[in-house]
Amino acid sequence: MAVTATRRAGTWLLLAALVGLAIAAGVDAVRGQAERGGTARGRAGTPAVATQLRAAGVEGVLTYSDERCRLHALRLPALRPATAPAAESCQPRAPSGGITTWKGDVVWSGLGFQTVQVVFSQEELSRTLRQHGWLGGFRAVQAVLLRGPRYGVLAESAYLPRERILVGLQRERLRFLLERWRIGGADAIRPSPRGRYVAVVDSGGAGVRVFTREGRELRLPPVPPAHAIAWSPDERWTALATGWSVHVFRTEQPEDTVLRLPIRVRDLAWGA
Repeated sequence: MAVTATRRAGTWLLLAALVGLAIAAGVDAVRGQAERGGTARGRAGTPAVATQLRAAGVEGVLTYSDERCRLHALRLPALRPATAPAAESCQPRAPSGGITTWKGDVVWSGLGFQTVQVVFSQEELSRTLRQHGWLGGFRAVQAVLLRGPRYGVLAESAYLPRERILVGLQRERLRFLLERWRIGGADAIRPSPRGRYVAVVDSGGAGVRVFTREGRELRLPPVPPAHAIAWSPDERWTALATGWSVHVFRTEQPEDTVLRLPIRVRDLAWGA
């Protein structure tokens, strides 16, 4: 009896050990998939989503970065993995029209390596804003090219406490001015591919807000606060990245249909 009891105890201990190993392996597998962004099927979502994307006419390639700044790509509408750049980048390449900022000026950087051309100086920016009652001087923090051609400029005051505003400029003419209560604690701006829209990104919690090149704010669907945005090449569709998903919807009709892609991204871009 004692030998039998001992054998039974040993058997149960062996089974418990095997179960424990199986559970641990399962947890490690799930954790590994989460760290890598999941399997191809897990990243892409269900066939139903692909069917909805195809029916809506959504096309292109979504390139996105994960938490480790590794780049991945999905081809729409099939939601199949596509070739992504091998380099690590926290932010996939986004259009800016060659416009950027340097020492508070709006510059064009398309002339070659380490060569810039000032297209709108800090002095011109401050003078234009003074004509509209904004005193104290401003410097350009980030600038993008919009349709027109116009420049969308995220500007910061030279006085304390620092105040950021978003302005639309055409030559030295002010086309729109959005104050802090409209743009929140803006960290960055992102233009649409054809320059009809500009988005303001606030990582402090307000999420993303979208405006036309005339400064009119667009409605967004009722999704959690987003931290990244991209547009389809024809600008008909918008993709918002929230905590655990990417939401795709019609840019001018956000209330129609919102398609959710179950992928977690740090940032994203949408190409042809």
